[in-house]
Amino acid sequence: FWRMDLASLVITPVVESLMVPVKKHLGFLVSSTKHVKDMKEEMDQLNLTEQDIQHKKHTADLNFLEVSRHVKPWLQDVTKMKEKVQSIPTAGIGCFNVAKRYKAGKQSCVLVEQIKALNEQGSKISWTNERKSLAKVPSTSAAATHGTQTTFESRESVFNAALQSLQSNDESQKMIALCGMGGIGKTTMMEQLKKAVEDSKMFDWVVKVVLGENPDIFALQQAVAEYIKEGLTEKTKDVRAELLRKKFEGMSHNGQKKILVIMDDLWKEVDLKDVGLTSPLPNGFKLLFTSRFEGVCTKMGVTPNSIFRVGVLNEAEAKTLFFEIARPTPSDGDHDEFQKIGDDIVSKCRGLPIALKTIAKSLIGNVKEAWKETLSNLQHDDLQNLNDIVHKVFEMSYNNLQMEDDRSVFLLSGLFPDDFNIPIEDLLRYGWGLKLFTNVHTLAEARRRTIICVNNLIRANLLIKSECMGFVKMHDLVRAFALSISKFPVDFNYPNLSLLIVMDDYDLLKFPQNIYANTEKLEVVCYEKMRIPLVPVMIEHSTNLRTLCLRSCPLIDDISFLGCLRKLEALIIVDCGIRRLPSMIGMLKKLKLLDLTGCVALCIDDGVFKNLDNLEELYMRADEHSPIGFTDANCDELEIRSRELFALELEFFENKAQPKRVSFEKLERFRISIGCKLVELKGDKNYSFKNTIKFVGDCNELLEISELFEKTEELDLQVNDMNHLENIVSMHPSFSNLKVLHVSDCKELTYLFTVATVSSLKNLEQLEVSNCPVMRTLVDEDSTFGVIELPELVKLKLYHLPNFTSIYHDNSSPGGIQSLLNKEVVVPKLEKLDINDMEKLKQIWPCQIPTVEKNNVSMLRKIVVRRCHSLINIFPINPLPMLNNLEELTVVSCESLNVIFNIDFETVSEMYGYISRLRSIMVENLRNLRELWRMRSVNNSNIVINGFQGVQSITISHCKRFKDIFTPVTTNFDLRALIDYYGVEVFHVI
Repeated sequence: FWRMDLASLVITPVVESLMVPVKKHLGFLVSSTKHVKDMKEEMDQLNLTEQDIQHKKHTADLNFLEVSRHVKPWLQDVTKMKEKVQSIPTAGIGCFNVAKRYKAGKQSCVLVEQIKALNEQGSKISWTNERKSLAKVPSTSAAATHGTQTTFESRESVFNAALQSLQSNDESQKMIALCGMGGIGKTTMMEQLKKAVEDSKMFDWVVKVVLGENPDIFALQQAVAEYIKEGLTEKTKDVRAELLRKKFEGMSHNGQKKILVIMDDLWKEVDLKDVGLTSPLPNGFKLLFTSRFEGVCTKMGVTPNSIFRVGVLNEAEAKTLFFEIARPTPSDGDHDEFQKIGDDIVSKCRGLPIALKTIAKSLIGNVKEAWKETLSNLQHDDLQNLNDIVHKVFEMSYNNLQMEDDRSVFLLSGLFPDDFNIPIEDLLRYGWGLKLFTNVHTLAEARRRTIICVNNLIRANLLIKSECMGFVKMHDLVRAFALSISKFPVDFNYPNLSLLIVMDDYDLLKFPQNIYANTEKLEVVCYEKMRIPLVPVMIEHSTNLRTLCLRSCPLIDDISFLGCLRKLEALIIVDCGIRRLPSMIGMLKKLKLLDLTGCVALCIDDGVFKNLDNLEELYMRADEHSPIGFTDANCDELEIRSRELFALELEFFENKAQPKRVSFEKLERFRISIGCKLVELKGDKNYSFKNTIKFVGDCNELLEISELFEKTEELDLQVNDMNHLENIVSMHPSFSNLKVLHVSDCKELTYLFTVATVSSLKNLEQLEVSNCPVMRTLVDEDSTFGVIELPELVKLKLYHLPNFTSIYHDNSSPGGIQSLLNKEVVVPKLEKLDINDMEKLKQIWPCQIPTVEKNNVSMLRKIVVRRCHSLINIFPINPLPMLNNLEELTVVSCESLNVIFNIDFETVSEMYGYISRLRSIMVENLRNLRELWRMRSVNNSNIVINGFQGVQSITISHCKRFKDIFTPVTTNFDLRALIDYYGVEVFHVI
């Protein structure tokens, strides 16, 4: 008996230990349905987290903000997880299919924990408002650029030689220089070189700064710091330089990373140590100068064989440039005479580009007599050298200005620093204070006049469009001419001083105690990043002041003393951190413009708005985290004052202000948000003013400002109960001025536009729709209207629209399969198409489309498609004739796609000799992709297809069924430019 007890003692734990895995495996079988359900629920949550992170990433990219390095691998892990989930056999796991039930239960049970872990990781990803470095060359730059970027053959050798030096590892070519006289085109060639090295990813970092005739070392250090995202708060030059040096050292990774520093417009020697560089340059560094003076470049360390001279244009090139700009339109019989006069003018300009452009622009659309007069003016002066020619050309262009206001704005522009981004809004505000504009009575009229003047000056080549919206620039030669004839004061000791602009003191500028003595004629004062010297003293003396502008200046708490400036008409206090608007400001009875942008938790004394009887423009966008503390009395006064306002910038958010208590009737200029903050506007964006409405809430609230829609240029909507856009329009819909439309998180939105609404969108340039779960089409699919046209649309982005199938329903589509774009939708200027997470989208274009429809989208430059798992077709058969401008194609995680390009040799004749701009093809995570190109009706192996001869980079990644791009049928393709091919081993010789 004791033997049985002993056996029991041995057998029981053994059996129990064996039962644990048995129970576990039985659990996989018995509870398979529960495990699958749990997995799907966790996956639904993961999809929501992914959508949220994609949305945040997209917003960060739009605003050029840093994105956590954890985001990309996390998104890749989510994609892989989706593949694992989809590979589990969850269908048909009935009672009798034991093996399938067991497999589904086991795999889903394992994945539940992994999905939970992914969800937790996603929730821990942090986001920041930190800006990306301007110097960092994006990893997604355009495909490599090879050969010259210049327009003129005579400059091709210079460009190519300079580019080769930048590529060289020769120690003697670490510094190179482009040299030539002013206005010859050095900066233009430098910009072309910069683009070439960025496109080819020759350098990891590119930093560009402008030196100018009298470089300010502190400003230069600040410019470098902004490029490489180094905050410089220190006030000592050497300390700032050391911080920059350490930053550069960290960026270079001991020479492993390549860094190009560009110094434009070098006039005199500068100490490279001041900007964090050492001499000789460390490994991996290159320095590119542009300068008028070869000797200065030599002193900086540039060897003679690394100095590249940019010369004048030859006669044929000069004529081409001149006539392409001037574009004469002679009547019958006058062509030869126009040609002869033009040739003589070109001869007088002696191949100098800036002279040719300036004169040519002044002659656009002009009669023959104007051409003759221009030639006569050039002939009568004894112009011995190119500098004399330049001065004479600018003088002629200045004298040809039709309006006195144009001349005044030109001279005012010349007072800004060399190579400065001149805010057009500042030209208005200073010009108003100086009474420059004739026959204008309101700020709205003055703003229109300023824009007209700026446009006239750009057409005359006396101002240049800036790369930043809302700004202009002035060439240094033009600025020198403006200062030579200017009647404006340029010195503190000027007895009739009317304008004073001082910027960036850095503790260096020492103001004399009597600076404001005898300044009764002072009308405009602007201080930027200053410590405001002796402001109360200025108030005592400058009683005629009409415009006072203070930007980023630390102010004392009480600004009541400003109430003494009784003639003040424009008061701008921007980013000065003021917290109280005292009642004394109400004494400024003539005030027309009040700008308090960047105020911090502002409190407004009762009576201020009530007493500003002549106020026309009010800007009150608060600091990001400190809303304005409106009182009931403030709201009552604002309600009355708003009836006369022409411009308003205000956030109806986290304060007592309500849109229903504000009049918008007279507004011509506005930025308004309801239920949210305005999009953060920093630096240059403050000047790129578009009439903007940003709204989060319900339809009823939005109806309160619907009267502004006709004037709105940028509209950002998150409307909880909107079925379509007409829901928010009270009477006849009109969005005739709308240029940018963002719609997101509208849970009930089934379609965006009715036919009546879309017909008014003649100026729409950008459209973005995201996170609208029930949206099926952009335009009402029940409409019987024919063709929908968006004539100015340039960018289209569609994100997270799980039920979306087409822009406009096509009732005649074969088999009822809808396409994103079809014959009913006309978008002739579309350049960028970006679509993500559209589960039901089958096709972007139908397989067969007529030639006329191909021309409809011929401007497309970039196509990005991500996570559209039902997508079976991107392009129609033989797509390249319709995509002759396409440069980049990116396709990621579209599971149903098995081919990118379909080509039918029966119609290949229309592709023979075809030239396209396609440079880059990138496909990733296409699990069913077998081919990039699929051929039909191949019957002539000698035909060469030229549509892909410009492709330089092909990347294939994580495409399990894909083998190689080089197959017997692809021998028909001309792939002469292909340099980079990643992802699949190459078995063939290119």
